[in-house]
Amino acid sequence: MMKYIDVLISLMPILSALLSCGLGILVFIRNPRHPANLSFGLGMLTLTFIEGGNAIFVMSGDEAWSILGKRVSITGEAFLPSAWFLFSLTFARASYKEIISRWKPILAVLYLTSISFIFLIKSPNFAMLQYGLEDNSILMIGTIGRYFYIFIILGMIINLIHLENTLRFSSGSRRQQIKYVIAGVGAIFAFQIYLSSKALLFSYLDNSYIPVTSAVILISCGIVLFNVIRQHLFDVDIFISRYVIYNSLTVLIVGAYLLTAGLVAQGIKLAGGSFEKFWGGLFTFTAILIIVFALLSTRLKRKVQHFISAHFYRHKYEFKDKWMETIEKIGTKKEFSQVQKELVDLISETMGAREVYLWIYEPVFHRYHLAASTVTTSVPLHIKEEQTFISYIKRNQSSFLINEIPEDENIITQEIAPMIMASKAVLCTPLIVGKEELIGFILQGPDISGEPYTIDDFDLLRAIANHAASRLKNIRLTQDILAAKEAETFHQVSSFFIHDLKNLVSTLSLLVQNAEEHISNPLFQADAKKTLRDTVSKMNSMISNLSFLSRGLKLSQGPVNVNTIIEETLSTLNGQISSRIEKQLETIPSILADSEQLRKVFLNLLFNAMEASNPGGEILIQTISNNCDVVLSVVDKGCGMSQEFIQSSLFRPFKTTKSKGLGIGLFQCKKIVEAHKGRIEVESEVGKGSIFRVVLPV
Repeated sequence: MMKYIDVLISLMPILSALLSCGLGILVFIRNPRHPANLSFGLGMLTLTFIEGGNAIFVMSGDEAWSILGKRVSITGEAFLPSAWFLFSLTFARASYKEIISRWKPILAVLYLTSISFIFLIKSPNFAMLQYGLEDNSILMIGTIGRYFYIFIILGMIINLIHLENTLRFSSGSRRQQIKYVIAGVGAIFAFQIYLSSKALLFSYLDNSYIPVTSAVILISCGIVLFNVIRQHLFDVDIFISRYVIYNSLTVLIVGAYLLTAGLVAQGIKLAGGSFEKFWGGLFTFTAILIIVFALLSTRLKRKVQHFISAHFYRHKYEFKDKWMETIEKIGTKKEFSQVQKELVDLISETMGAREVYLWIYEPVFHRYHLAASTVTTSVPLHIKEEQTFISYIKRNQSSFLINEIPEDENIITQEIAPMIMASKAVLCTPLIVGKEELIGFILQGPDISGEPYTIDDFDLLRAIANHAASRLKNIRLTQDILAAKEAETFHQVSSFFIHDLKNLVSTLSLLVQNAEEHISNPLFQADAKKTLRDTVSKMNSMISNLSFLSRGLKLSQGPVNVNTIIEETLSTLNGQISSRIEKQLETIPSILADSEQLRKVFLNLLFNAMEASNPGGEILIQTISNNCDVVLSVVDKGCGMSQEFIQSSLFRPFKTTKSKGLGIGLFQCKKIVEAHKGRIEVESEVGKGSIFRVVLPV
C-alpha cells in the first residue's frame, strides 16, 4: 500500500504542472487581449516551471539532473511576484488601464529583480544541494538565497493586498463570482510565504516538501478551475479605493503568521523534535485554507460585526461614515440606473441582506416596476398603483416589518403575496419626496446573520432612503427640463421654418392681389413667372436644409454686397409692397457673408416696417460705410414700440406686438446677424416709428 502512495506522491509534480499549464491556457484563450487573462496565464506558467522542475528533480537519477530540476523550479519562483503582480492589479478591475500606468515602475522593478536573481542561480552563495542519510536532500540557502526569499515574501504580500482590496470592494453576485478564484490564488501565495519563511528561519529547505507543494497547487488550481467553468470570470469590473490599503488585513495576518511560525520553529528546535514533512506541511496548508474560507464567509463576517457592535459600541453603525458613504455613492450619480444599482448594493452591504429589491414609479403606466435587485429571482416586475399594499406604504411613510402588517385589512392581496414570498422580504422602506409622493419603495430580505432588524437599522434606512428619493427626483426633474428644452428647441426650429414660409406666402399673396389687375400685362406675367420660380426654389431649399436647422445655423459665406441684396430682393417683390420705398444706398465695400441669410434679415425688417406703417406710408432703406462696418438701416413712420417692450421682449422668441405675428422674425434676424459677428440696433418711439440698424463687419 505504501508503495502505491509513494508512486502517487512522486507523480504529483507532473499532475500539478499539467493542471497549471492547462488552466493557464484555458483562461488565456478566453480573452488574450485582456491583461488579467494574460497575467493569469503567465502566473500559471510560473507554477508550471516550479512543478516541472520539481518533477525533474523527483524523477532524476543523478545529481546533474537534480540540480537542473531545482534551477528550473527556482526560475519559476523568481517570476512569481512579477507575473502575479500584474494579475493582482488587473483582475476584476474596471479601471485597470489607469492602475497599470500608475504601477508601471513597480512592475518594471519586480521583473528586473526576477531576472537578476535568475542570472545568480548558479552562484554558490545562492543555494546548494546537500545529501544526507537515506538519500534525503536539502537545499542550503546562501546569502543571495536569503535575499531571494525576502523578495518572494514581499512580492506575495503585495499581491495578497491587491487581491484583498479587489474582494473588499466587490459585493453581491460580483463577490460570488470572484471570491473562490481569489481564495485559490491567495492560498498559493500564502503557502509560498510559508515556504519562504522556513527558508529564512532555518537557512535551508527540505526537498521532501515537494509533494506538499504539488498538493497545494493541485487543490488551489482545482478550486480556480471549478469557478472558471461555473462562472463567467474575467469579465467582472470592480472599482477599488486607494484608501482601503490603510486598513488592509493582509499585512496583519502575514505578520502574525511569520511571528507564530518563528516561535513554533524555535520551540521545536529547542525541544529537539521534528515534523513528518509531507503530512505536517499538508496539514498546515489545509489549516490556512480553512482560515481563508472562514474569512471569506459573509455570514461569519456579519455575525462578528454584530458581536462587536453589541458589546463595544453604543450604536450599530457609525452614522456619519455611512452618511458620507451614501453621499459618495448616490449623491454623485447622474443617471437613474446608476443610483438604483448603487442603492440596492449599499443596502445589501450595509444591512447584511442578500435579497434587496427596488421598485420605481412609472407615471405613464400608473404602476411600480422592478428597477434593480441584488439577486436574480422570479419576483413580479410590475405592481399596480391601486394595490392596497401601495396605499399602506404611503400611509406609513417609514420603514416597517412585513409581519407587522395587519391581517384584517386585506393588504397582502393575492397579487402581492407571491411577490413577498419570492423576494423573501421581511422589511419595506418607502422612497418618499415631500409629504406624500411615493416615487418607489425597497423590499429586503433578512439579515444573513439571523439577527432581527433594530431601531438603528430603521434610522439608517430612513436617512439613506430620503437621500436616494431626493436624488432620483432631482434626476427625473432634470430629465424633464432637458426634454422641455429639447421640445422648445424643436418649437423654435419649426417656428423659424414656419416664419420663412410665412414670408414666402406673403410674397405670393401680393402676387395674387396684383394679378387681378395686371394678369394680361406681358411684363407682369414674366415677372410673375420669375417670382414663382424663385419662391418654389426657396421652398425646396428650406425643405432640403430643414435637417441642418435642428443642429443650428450654418453659414455659406462668400463676398457679398449688401446693396446688391437689397436691389435683388426689391426686384423679386416686383413693386408689390403697399408702402412707398425710398432708397439711400451709398457706395459700400463687399463683406464676407451668407447672402441668403442676409436676404432673410432684410426681408423680415422690410415686412415688419410695412406692417407697422399705414398703407402708402414711407419706408426708408439706407446703407452707409462707417469705419470698418457696413450699416443697413430700415426706417418706418409707423406705430413704434415702447421702451419697456424693447427692453423686456424685443428679439425674444414668441414675443410680438402684432395680432397675427409669431414673434420669431426679429429673434431669427438677431441670430443670423450675430452669426456674422454683427449686431442689430433699434430706436423707436410709440406713434412716431422705428429705426432698425444692422451693423456688419467688413
